[in-house]
Amino acid sequence: MAKFRVARIDPPVWATQPDLSVTGVTVAEYAAIQRHREKLLRAVQREVTSYLNDPRLVFDGDEDGFPHRRRLTGAYYVGGESYIAHRAPPWFQISVMCRFLEPPKAGVPRDDDYLGLEVWLKCVPGKWASFEVFRNTDSSSI
Repeated sequence: MAKFRVARIDPPVWATQPDLSVTGVTVAEYAAIQRHREKLLRAVQREVTSYLNDPRLVFDGDEDGFPHRRRLTGAYYVGGESYIAHRAPPWFQISVMCRFLEPPKAGVPRDDDYLGLEVWLKCVPGKWASFEVFRNTDSSSI
């Protein structure tokens, strides 16, 4: 299976406003995480690239199933984020919902949502260089 490339894009104009959920995270903590947003997004990019290149998780060729690589354009956007603070010991649970696009279907003049991949990350305050995958990435049909 050839390497499948993915690229994060800005949300399309037709997409709903991305959701943001913050639970137990102070404004200062949220701001600290956002100062390292590019590292966070790189961790998400690595995870979704790995996911979509794993033949155990994605269908390819003449196989039938979901998700199927031929239905993906490779483009995705962030459709939602959640941040949850844990206090003993202190760490943050971060969820980033990636919405992958498929090419236009009959009667639809634009790409459309096809696959949701929810990437779960763990971040420890003060160790901002490390956004680690926290658990399995969840997939959904959207």
